Amino acid sequence: MRISSLLAFLPRWLALGLSLFGVQALADYTIVPDGYVLLSIEHGHRYMVAGGAKFYIPPSQLSAFPGVTTVALPQATIDSVTTIPRDGTLIRPYHENKIYVVVGNMFWWIPNPTELGYWDDWRTITVIPYGWDPAFYNYSNTILVQERSTSQVYLWIAGARFPITNEADLNYFGGYANVKAIPLGTLASITYQAWCGVNLRERSSSTVYTVGYGSSTSATMRRGVTTSPADGVVPDGALSVFPLSSGTPACIW
Repeated sequence: MRISSLLAFLPRWLALGLSLFGVQALADYTIVPDGYVLLSIEHGHRYMVAGGAKFYIPPSQLSAFPGVTTVALPQATIDSVTTIPRDGTLIRPYHENKIYVVVGNMFWWIPNPTELGYWDDWRTITVIPYGWDPAFYNYSNTILVQERSTSQVYLWIAGARFPITNEADLNYFGGYANVKAIPLGTLASITYQAWCGVNLRERSSSTVYTVGYGSSTSATMRRGVTTSPADGVVPDGALSVFPLSSGTPACIW
């Protein structure tokens, strides 16, 4: 966890300033430094700050964060703080050895020390509580990504990656200017297997498909036509990797 070099009076200054300006002071990212803990005045709840975002610390995990500096604030002020850190934020769940960098409202694994050296170093990693990731699971979050020092661009959505193979698709999804660099090697464990239950359509089609499984024992993801709105759009032909199901695929039985 980063060791703060700020003066000892800073927590009092922050608390005073945030109380004066209220919720508007924390409309998005908090100004409280990374590695500090937000303390709810009303409820005693605690939240670790990383990249301007908050991560709730369950009571069972408080012992994992001894000696941290706390900033007491109204719960309404804390509620206004985002749960997604700024791009470039390095985080490590306290129960893991894996380090992640946040890019495009998603976390990406940094697979080795060499790659970590590119993104930053050990001094800027904020340790966060277990159970930190649900806020990132937004089925509509669509990102153009490219592992650094490589040429292939992918569309990432709902936990899956689909290669961008032509300029028309690249332009449709925002163009090269919107491609975000991510760690080299982070896509090795990511395939076309999307999060179960996501609704997708190809960009030149109005047909929406639900992606899921045919049964509780099936390991093959399938797609079935649905009347539900699409969570997102993928390149033409991308959904052909999923066999067509006669019914609606499911995720829970």
